[in-house]
Amino acid sequence: MRKSARMHYALLASGALMMVQAQGALAQEAQKPEATIGEIVVTAQFQSQKLQDTPLAITAINASGLEARSINQIADISNSAPGVLLKPSAAAFGPAVTVFVRGLGQSDSSIAMEPGVGMYVDDVYYGSLFGANFDLLDLERVEILRGPQGTLAGKNSIGGAVKLYSRKPDGRGANYLEASYGSRNLLSFRGGGDFTIVPDKLYARASGVYTRQDGYVTRYDYGCIHPSSGVPAAGISTNCVLGHEGDKNYGGGRLALRYTPNPQWTVDLSATVIKDNSEVAPTVLLAANSTSTAYFAPYNPALFVVPAGANYNYATYATPAFTDPAIYNGKVGAGSHPAISVPTHNDLLQSSFNGTITWHPGEHLTLTSITGYSRSNIGYGIDGDASPITTQTALYQARSRQFSQELRLNGRALGTLLDWTVGGYYYRANNNFAGSNILYPGKPFENLNAPDDDAISTNKSLFGQAILHPLSGLNLTGGIRYTGDAKDYTYRRYNPFLSGVPTFTAAGVLTGVQSHYSANKLDYRVNLDYRWNDQLMTYAQVSTGFRGGGTNPRPFVPEQAVPFYPETITAYELGFKSDLWSRRLRVNGSLFLNDYANIIFANTAPTANSALNATPTNVGSAQYKGAELEVTARPVGGMLIDASVSYLHFRLTSISAAGVVIQGVTLANAAPFAPAWKASIGAQYGLETKIGTFTPRVDYSYQSSYFTAIANNPEGQVGAYGVANARLTFDSPAKDWRLSLAVRNLFDATYYNNKFFNLGMTLAQPAAPREVSVTLRRNF
Repeated sequence: MRKSARMHYALLASGALMMVQAQGALAQEAQKPEATIGEIVVTAQFQSQKLQDTPLAITAINASGLEARSINQIADISNSAPGVLLKPSAAAFGPAVTVFVRGLGQSDSSIAMEPGVGMYVDDVYYGSLFGANFDLLDLERVEILRGPQGTLAGKNSIGGAVKLYSRKPDGRGANYLEASYGSRNLLSFRGGGDFTIVPDKLYARASGVYTRQDGYVTRYDYGCIHPSSGVPAAGISTNCVLGHEGDKNYGGGRLALRYTPNPQWTVDLSATVIKDNSEVAPTVLLAANSTSTAYFAPYNPALFVVPAGANYNYATYATPAFTDPAIYNGKVGAGSHPAISVPTHNDLLQSSFNGTITWHPGEHLTLTSITGYSRSNIGYGIDGDASPITTQTALYQARSRQFSQELRLNGRALGTLLDWTVGGYYYRANNNFAGSNILYPGKPFENLNAPDDDAISTNKSLFGQAILHPLSGLNLTGGIRYTGDAKDYTYRRYNPFLSGVPTFTAAGVLTGVQSHYSANKLDYRVNLDYRWNDQLMTYAQVSTGFRGGGTNPRPFVPEQAVPFYPETITAYELGFKSDLWSRRLRVNGSLFLNDYANIIFANTAPTANSALNATPTNVGSAQYKGAELEVTARPVGGMLIDASVSYLHFRLTSISAAGVVIQGVTLANAAPFAPAWKASIGAQYGLETKIGTFTPRVDYSYQSSYFTAIANNPEGQVGAYGVANARLTFDSPAKDWRLSLAVRNLFDATYYNNKFFNLGMTLAQPAAPREVSVTLRRNF
């Protein structure tokens, strides 16, 4: 403990000394002109606006801001955005990301589910969280919009939206190559470059990334470590080590074209490919306290002991040979089955094609077409308990094909009195979820099934927005969207050992079952903003939104194929945006209150309808309220400070009949993935010297504890934690070379990204330990 404290103090003292030395050296150098806070242009209201002129709660980070914070993947953005939680999903849900904004989102990555927070790349909606932990490759900026986007963003996003905008080719260069090496044999390469094909007409940009890094959670052979336990050793380990989880192994590339035949037309086309063969998400077994000894037969559960709080993983990703219980004698396909094993790495291949065409037919008219097509194939293995005992071994494949088309027309009327937008949106996703699943082999409650489920989702909408400017500085915005939403499901449960034949276990009767959902919804938004002067703008807003319903996409037994209904929100918000002190201090804030009806949470409590199944359930009505504050300051030239803080309070106002069934749910329960407090602060100082510019930066983020299920199981609670990162960057005088030293998790804090509690077992996903890396970048 004392050694750890000394390390903390030493690192903090080193950072303070670095800042003091920087200020002392600055006094000896020629004074750099004092800088102001730069502008970021966003497109949240169907048009380009300065961030400070947009009456919405938005966090926007440009490319240089992402690099300065060592943000490489989308989950890393969470540390810099108030009220936002982005985490890698639990291993049971595959290579996905958990996204919550103001307490609303989705932890189940099923391709048949609808995220509560929309994910967009170049304004194209991505309907699945699988593969959504995007590497932030060659981005221009990131926008995180908080609150319902019912009338604004392509497909309705009830909680908010995360939008990534890639850098467009323009023939101006912005070419770079960089290489990184670091902890656990990190090796990463990135690059991007512009090419002029036809001067002033046709440009191209190519970019790519490759990253490889060893994992940080060790899988042990329990029988090898404890030979007297009665658990047989796997016989394939080295020094009782079966492997490691959490390693990275992915690559991707993007090719973009921009065609500008004349000032009236702009055509942007892009194609992106990502391949990810990383190991499964790092998982540890914290506790195994099931009251049913049958779960741990044939081994003596008294001998299978997991030390409290220990980070161990004994997963085998294998099922030994077994014989079905006698109750299935005579059933087709029942009998003895061979041993099976599943891969411990993900197999993801994702490609997307986006096209945006902009036409200016008149002085104040703009017609925009946004087309997107993507396809993804994802395979991943599951060991459901991280123990040497076989409770669940599964291999899943998810396939998705989605197409979207948005058309919108922007114009101006009555001189400069009115800006208007009308448009339409179409979305269709064809999804298939297949694989094999071995649950409790050889036990009386055995469930063997090979799912092959189809889920087709369609969404059609018409929308309009008008911004009235009745007085100087005063704007009244009204928006409306009419949406038709539909989903069709077809379930199949085959025998994993007998292709095409329905399984003889309970899941077999699901084969051929179909389900349909459809709903129509009208959403609106009313916003009033007023710019008091150059320094201050305030706004008030009322908006609505919804998330579509459907049927549980992943039932193991017929009782779990239950419907759930659309959840709706009415959101009230007050906010302000200010630039003070000659634009050296920026303070933005918001207060909000969100009323939900039919709110959807995953039922993971061990009841008849949810055992080993996260069943989407309309729990009842609820209310979220909170506050957010973002501050950016440039007190002196070369120094930049940014900070944020958010508070969130949740309460269930009523519990539905379906919610009552969930064990442990009361009006006093907290919402899952909704920490009450989040805060961050970062500071950097650019010191110009004769040999180049040195820029040290330190970031610290904190979030309070939160539960991972509405049942609020104590075992599934993620504790509060704080994380510090540091970076020292050197830029050559010509800015053509850059050398960076980065440290993530500076104090080597131990904390968890996620926890999952079911059937008496507590699984957790530990965050990576301290990582040090060096990056060399060449700009040309």
